[in-house]
Amino acid sequence: MKIYINDIPVRIRDREKESSKKFDVTLDSEVDDIQAIKLKGKVLINEKSHEAINRLLHIMTDKKYSKIKQIEIRVKNKVKAQQYLKSKFNIVEAAGGVVEKDGKTLMILRNDLWDIPKGKLEKGEKRSEGAVREVEEETGVKVQREEKICATWHTYIRNKKYVLKKTTWYRMTCLDDSEMKPQKEENIQKTVWMTENEVDVAMLHSYKTIAQVVSKYRKLVKTAS
Repeated sequence: MKIYINDIPVRIRDREKESSKKFDVTLDSEVDDIQAIKLKGKVLINEKSHEAINRLLHIMTDKKYSKIKQIEIRVKNKVKAQQYLKSKFNIVEAAGGVVEKDGKTLMILRNDLWDIPKGKLEKGEKRSEGAVREVEEETGVKVQREEKICATWHTYIRNKKYVLKKTTWYRMTCLDDSEMKPQKEENIQKTVWMTENEVDVAMLHSYKTIAQVVSKYRKLVKTAS
């Protein structure tokens, strides 16, 4: 499980599946000690309790650690750790899609950062249906949903409550873009069709979660072709 916190990827892994990756900082202490340590680069944390992980995620949601590239947390049981975390956060579900047309990808500029259209699901709404609705509302482009790409997780604070947001992403094809326009109510400034090279440049001014979705999408397309 990978969770993005203030655009920093935090991966939770089973301890026995240790990799050969090199880390700049390794911690074997409880989270109370982490606040006093200058975290930087690639960080490895060998957790002692699920509560320690929960507190770490809250700490990182509260404050941005600009020098951290990524964090890997190794646990005895990844499934139980994930279940515990989900019980401690308010879970919000969203969905969106990577829309393609003539070899180009539909991108939106929201709050001066490049993004992919997506939004929160309505009560009782299926993910696949919500994805289509949100894409069409945010861009004015009529789409057809194809296969699922992936799901991403990230945390944020709303109304003084910690939220863990899951976004499910789908591959989509354009049916009609004659009424394409940005949804101003959602702070969308532009809707643009981009070539692959243009998307690569846009990713320099985007979120790491969006870069992950683009990467997964390209692998899916390559496998399908």
